[in-house]
Amino acid sequence: MLSKRFHGAALMAAVTLTAVVGCGDDPLNPAGDLCCTDFKVGADLSGASFGVDASIEGQFKAFAQASADLSGAASAALDGVTGACKGLAQVGGANATADEPSDPVARVKFWCDLAVAKIQASFQAEGGASAALQINVTPAECKASFKAEANCQASCQVDASCDASAKPPTCEGGKLEVSCEGGCTAEGGVDIACEGGCTGTCEGSCTAEGGVSVECDGKCDGTCAAGGSAGGDGIQADGSCKGTCNGTCTAKAGVKAQCSGTCKGSCSAKCEAKAGASVKCDGKCEGKAEPLSCKGGELKAQCEVDANCSGNCSASASAKAECTPPKLDISFNANAQGSVSGEAALMVEAIRLHLPEILLVFQARGQAFIDLSGKVVASGSATLDPGKLGVKGTACLAAIVPVLAQAGANVKAAVEASGSVAGQFSL
Repeated sequence: MLSKRFHGAALMAAVTLTAVVGCGDDPLNPAGDLCCTDFKVGADLSGASFGVDASIEGQFKAFAQASADLSGAASAALDGVTGACKGLAQVGGANATADEPSDPVARVKFWCDLAVAKIQASFQAEGGASAALQINVTPAECKASFKAEANCQASCQVDASCDASAKPPTCEGGKLEVSCEGGCTAEGGVDIACEGGCTGTCEGSCTAEGGVSVECDGKCDGTCAAGGSAGGDGIQADGSCKGTCNGTCTAKAGVKAQCSGTCKGSCSAKCEAKAGASVKCDGKCEGKAEPLSCKGGELKAQCEVDANCSGNCSASASAKAECTPPKLDISFNANAQGSVSGEAALMVEAIRLHLPEILLVFQARGQAFIDLSGKVVASGSATLDPGKLGVKGTACLAAIVPVLAQAGANVKAAVEASGSVAGQFSL
């Protein structure tokens, strides 16, 4: 809950005046300072003017941006879990006529409850999903935007003499992904993330170039044919490819292979740029490097910045982070009794399709969003002096408060609903 300062005279004044005068009632200023037209959920607010005192302008903008980003991300997470649960609940045509609630928070619980019931019914003959299935999960990977964080932290600087471009944020506890001219090399025998040519083995996807097919043991988005060094016979019974792929091959979990095209994943040796282009990697860059994102860590400013403002910057960067959903390797347990029913087989394919979205929220993003929402609220409470907000700033605060509260409710609902589905499996 926001502190009493946010529910004091400044906030009440904004709500009361807006209700009395109304937005657009002033013919000389139709939008009016009593309206907050600058705050929009999910928008870039870097050019917005909130009418606050210059001494808190950076803090207020960072608070507003974090609130807008978290709200947009929370809605997306809620919609993602709802859609995934609906897909599981309607396997085989079940629940096709279900009358879903209009409220988004109630809707996600509705569909995830039906999904749990459908999963339990589908594997009842096999002793339940946790008994029938063995699911190995390659965790989701999220990358916080370096540029977004750096730009935001620049507005939070305490020491104006510090050159943020010369002392950019560092990636604490993770790896800094860069755009590298020339190539990147692995250090200490550790594979590097690579989007480019790979001189060693590639784990991830390999895209053919120049009409030359690539070896494939996984999913082929293109044309699969027999061949390859392992003598594969082409398309397998499960639809995967074992042979060569003229297109993009996404290898099965744990499979490493030579990639004669462009590797997107991990490379065991050197990630090389082709035709003078740069590569994306997280190893040692042999040429000019431009920071892109922080993978598996937290961006920390090197210049001295306001702590609360910096926290909001981190919240924005995390909310806008690009996440790769987890990968699933599903097989039937040897101790599952009897043959698997047709309904269970249909559910396995639905799980393969929809469970990654559910796990992305439950394991990777959900709890982080809940924690970040609390930090954003606390930072606003600690830094936004009502005496420096002005009329427009107060009106904007009145607009932000309920949006931030709803974001917290949306994330909480998404985490609880996704957890109920994830709990059906041994992960």
